[in-house]
Amino acid sequence: MPSGLYIAASGMDANLVRQDVIANNMANASTVGFKQNRSVDIAFPSYLIARLHDQRMKVMDGTAELRPNIGVMGGGVIPQEDPTDYSQGPRLETKNPLDMALTGPGFFSILSPEGKTLLTRDGNFSLDANGRLVTQDGLPVLGHNGEVYIDGTQVNVDQEGNISVDGKALDQLLIVKVQNENQLVKVGHTLFQALPPNKLDMAPDDIQVQQGFLEQSNVNSMLEMVGMIQNYRSYEINSRVISMYDNLMGQAASQIGSLKV
Repeated sequence: MPSGLYIAASGMDANLVRQDVIANNMANASTVGFKQNRSVDIAFPSYLIARLHDQRMKVMDGTAELRPNIGVMGGGVIPQEDPTDYSQGPRLETKNPLDMALTGPGFFSILSPEGKTLLTRDGNFSLDANGRLVTQDGLPVLGHNGEVYIDGTQVNVDQEGNISVDGKALDQLLIVKVQNENQLVKVGHTLFQALPPNKLDMAPDDIQVQQGFLEQSNVNSMLEMVGMIQNYRSYEINSRVISMYDNLMGQAASQIGSLKV
């Protein structure tokens, strides 16, 4: 069977995976703290093509090949991974004292229902019925002393994450920096988990907290729309290649079957 069929089919498969990634990015274009993904493909091994039946020339060490290389034929592609883009998104000023945004490559620490520490850039916090600082999903926000409980009216957070309530020092937000962001595992849309051997810096000095701001999604809707159109066109071209091969193979089978000896 012609290898072009497999190459075109692998391209269509990669296009479908890329479409899912783009659709997810578009769906979260307005999600606070969302970090977009990118679809990455790797190529199958390529083959070096040479011309056959050319002459050979005798030299002192034997014979020399005169068959020149024509070029390289690819073997198609396969979806490999969907790496996360951790670039910082734009900020939106809300003037809500419980909204916080980070400047720099850091994360807020969140406690999962299973007792695991999760990381997020989504600083859209609120208070639950017990006065505990939580995410919009009700997960506790961690400080250096554990879960943060606020009993008061005037909440202030400085650039280092120090929390004071009604003028009294309360705690400091547990903001961490990850040794290797590429090894983080996404848990939901805005939560991440750092698995060993990834190390966390519990006292980074290059991260600032901005109270009254929220970090928006880093998805550029216009660029994603352009990528979606390009991906559709690529899928369409691969589909046409398969149709072309199908026609050629059908004609070849028909003509060979009609040959008379």
